[in-house]
Amino acid sequence: MRKLCFLFLTISYALLFQACQPRQTAPAAELPKFDETAETAEIMKVIDNETKSFFDGNYEAWASNWSHEPYAMQAWNNSDGTSSAAVGWEKINAQGKGWIETYYKNGKNIIHPEFKRDTPQVKFFNEKTAYLIWKQYNADQEKKFYRVSQESRIMEKQADGWKIVNVTAMWDVEPKVPAEPFQ
Repeated sequence: MRKLCFLFLTISYALLFQACQPRQTAPAAELPKFDETAETAEIMKVIDNETKSFFDGNYEAWASNWSHEPYAMQAWNNSDGTSSAAVGWEKINAQGKGWIETYYKNGKNIIHPEFKRDTPQVKFFNEKTAYLIWKQYNADQEKKFYRVSQESRIMEKQADGWKIVNVTAMWDVEPKVPAEPFQ
């Protein structure tokens, strides 16, 4: 009986000792690191494509860069000092398509043949949401002057890539800039 009690106590202590040890688990599969530089490059491709497509009067390409959600928004200032906003994809789409057809004549009237921008400031809130701000220079038709705009974007990574959720564009925030510095 003593041997049985000794054996029982030994096994109990061994089990207790084992239970108190830190749990050894197999290493989890290493998740790929979020590469902000690569994601920023992908975002800038979308932003560049959206701006170029709009200025070129290419409606289909322009629309492909946007989130088609009701929470999307586009806001801008007007030359008379007021501002406007299109809230929701339906209103953004109507406004953008209207501009492309009316002013850019579906690519036949290129009002801003080129644009340049300062390096954007980028803030990732998580792996699917980013905020960007920059100053942009928008050439006139003759490329003699650039109109300065302060731009911001909120970007959302959707199943088919980064999409624009919000555009805020404040034009003529500074006097026109002669084209010479850009040539």
